Amino acid sequence: MSLPAPEMPRSPGTPGGGAGQRLRAIDTLLADRGQLFQALFLDAPIAKALVDLDGHVLVANPRMCALTGRTAEGLAGRHVDLLAHPDDPPVGDLGLQPAPGEPPLDPNLLLDGERRLRRSDGTELWVVQSHEVVRQNNGTPQFVVLSLVDVTDRRRAEEDAVRRAFMDPLTGLPNRRALTDRLRHAVALSRRRGLQVGLVHLNIDRFQAVNDALGHEAGDLLLSQFADRLRWSTRVEDTAVRLGADEFLVVAEDVEDLDGLRALADRLLSVLDEPFVVNGREITLSASVGLTLGADMTPDDLLRQAQSALTKAKADGQRARIEVHEGALSRSDVDALQLETELRHALDNDELRLFYQPIVHLADETLLGYEALIRWQHPTRGLLPPGVFLDVAENNRLTSKLGAWVLRRACLDAATWADDLRVHVNISARHLAEDGFSELVAAALEESGLPPHRLELEITESTALFAAEATLHSVAVVTDQGVTLALDDFGTGYSAITALHRLPIHTVKIDRSFVADVVTQPSTAALVHGLLQLGRGMGLQVIAEGIEDLDQAAWLLDHGCAMAQGYAFGRPAPLPSPAEVLIGEVTEAPAEDVAGELLPEPPAPAPELPRQRPPSTPAGHDVTDTGRLSARTLFDELADPDDD
Repeated sequence: MSLPAPEMPRSPGTPGGGAGQRLRAIDTLLADRGQLFQALFLDAPIAKALVDLDGHVLVANPRMCALTGRTAEGLAGRHVDLLAHPDDPPVGDLGLQPAPGEPPLDPNLLLDGERRLRRSDGTELWVVQSHEVVRQNNGTPQFVVLSLVDVTDRRRAEEDAVRRAFMDPLTGLPNRRALTDRLRHAVALSRRRGLQVGLVHLNIDRFQAVNDALGHEAGDLLLSQFADRLRWSTRVEDTAVRLGADEFLVVAEDVEDLDGLRALADRLLSVLDEPFVVNGREITLSASVGLTLGADMTPDDLLRQAQSALTKAKADGQRARIEVHEGALSRSDVDALQLETELRHALDNDELRLFYQPIVHLADETLLGYEALIRWQHPTRGLLPPGVFLDVAENNRLTSKLGAWVLRRACLDAATWADDLRVHVNISARHLAEDGFSELVAAALEESGLPPHRLELEITESTALFAAEATLHSVAVVTDQGVTLALDDFGTGYSAITALHRLPIHTVKIDRSFVADVVTQPSTAALVHGLLQLGRGMGLQVIAEGIEDLDQAAWLLDHGCAMAQGYAFGRPAPLPSPAEVLIGEVTEAPAEDVAGELLPEPPAPAPELPRQRPPSTPAGHDVTDTGRLSARTLFDELADPDDD
């Protein structure tokens, strides 16, 4: 585009009259150039701006002001990069060059085509940008006419169509179609980094039954909540996908080994620990999981392996199982999976045992009760302590079944003891939050005939702090029945005082890690002394755990601790018959039959269970009276110098 310079008009009589008439017409047009400029620029239906060659706005038409949300005065003199979207790379980094013979222009003026801009209010818009250089008669570039056509609606419609094609409309997660691209990208990335891709394939157990009972609308709400929890629990580099119905899959990048993948699966499954609330009802879910791990393989092969592992997890109607594709397992992994399989049958095969550790009064060694501790009498591996298989139970979501068995068995055993002895039972957070827990406690008490006040349930500090409404309700129901509540590992959690206020705690148990150092570490001694004062000040019973020698016992007694538990009073041991509990007979069985793998040293004779002293009963005994150690104490009878 060029604008001709005006020439001197010729008189009518001069030669070339026709040319003179044309010149007079041009003069008239130029005289009216203000109206022409207004018609072509100011009143144009497209956003336009006159910009100098360096990218600074000279003047903007009203449509440009409306499109960008700025005034003409606010745009005048400003560089056009004012309109660029901050999340996009600088235009100067794109390497744009003018066409041959064109003048050097600011890169923002060379970017013709679709681009994203930002309005003054921060909202984004998409435009088609074009530019036209205006030159003088001699061809020298004078300025640039920048034009913007708003295509935001079309762009959003296209993005919405793509989103619908690759996203599940119910949960907002990527769908199966998006999984293919994501998995292909993850496999390629893993090869470059020398790591592996892990797949966690989840299937909600018995979801169809929920749909049938509550309706499809409630089922959809449940799936949406489950998807939200999955999304919150994944890492930034992971992708959660809904495959359809009640099946989900998580693509985990940069996984080093199977332990890392298992940790991710455990975190994902932990979202099921808290009940879901749908239409005012609390619903507890479980999920079966298939895991696989690989690097140099196709996405389809990885998916087939994950599906195969999930199928195995749900075989024979099983629930809450985790299975790993065998190709991803080492020998130790195979052994662990075998243990998981065997644990599922341990309940049916009557292989579980309860051992009991005495709880005594420090002043006169009176037996007050026992804590029930689970053991597994494995048919080939021997007696297994809980540390070997409780993690396996958690992976298989068997903790509730084991907890129910322990509760029932402990109540039946305690009902045969003397009327003044109590039984302590550990309860997991998952079990406590499940529907029907309070009914389970009531049924165990009714079946055994054990009075409620002789049962004390032990929970951890974190359970008390983060208890859901279902947990608080269950605790309220069982304590109203007369069952008491103990806070285990007191002082090791997040906030002991907060935990004491959340639930109706009756007893606190000072953790063995503190007791071990009360004699040798002044800082630990001060902490334990403070915990003892806190417990007594709040009217709570206090039990010190893990007492192993006379010095620890004497220190605790002098500082006001009334009750104690530890190897100094007796290791966990079975109670073969009611008579042994009632009259305190010495257990004659070899130590390896009693304590199993708990003994770090070669087998030693089993410790004698503390004798019950008839004159003292909990009803008439003041557990806050620390008294003095007797000349011939229980420690002299039971302490084993070879024990840790």
